[in-house]
Amino acid sequence: MKLESANILKEKGIAYRIIELSDRAISVKDVIEYSKSEINAEEICKTIIVKDKNGRKYGIFLRGGDRVDFRKLKTILGKVSIASLEEVKKSTGVEPGAVCPLTIDMPVIVDNRVFENERLNFGSGDHLYGIEIRTEDLQKVIDFKVEDIADN
Repeated sequence: MKLESANILKEKGIAYRIIELSDRAISVKDVIEYSKSEINAEEICKTIIVKDKNGRKYGIFLRGGDRVDFRKLKTILGKVSIASLEEVKKSTGVEPGAVCPLTIDMPVIVDNRVFENERLNFGSGDHLYGIEIRTEDLQKVIDFKVEDIADN
């Protein structure tokens, strides 16, 4: 198994854990069900790709149980919509559910609630693996903007 996300973390000297899954995980529920090791459901995060009216893509990173509040997001980015399956594949190289915030070439907005957890578990770029890092290490790997974008 060669994961670009794991290589990025290794190159930056960041400790990580690979979460092996017994089946393709697309949703947070899948990750919990298919994880072959102990994971904290509160630490599972997801990356959703949205696009603005000009087609510019953004990665939205939030806790797995949270939903994007599009009214809040509109005040930051203007009107956006969720990218289609084809747009996600074209812009990230992977399907929804496997998107990794470390490997996407677009601005990333992180919901402030993500930082309430000690660790983050998120898509690795492969539906059969998740990756886990300490929350404080996220800023050592990617640039992002922190905003209040989840539905309360």
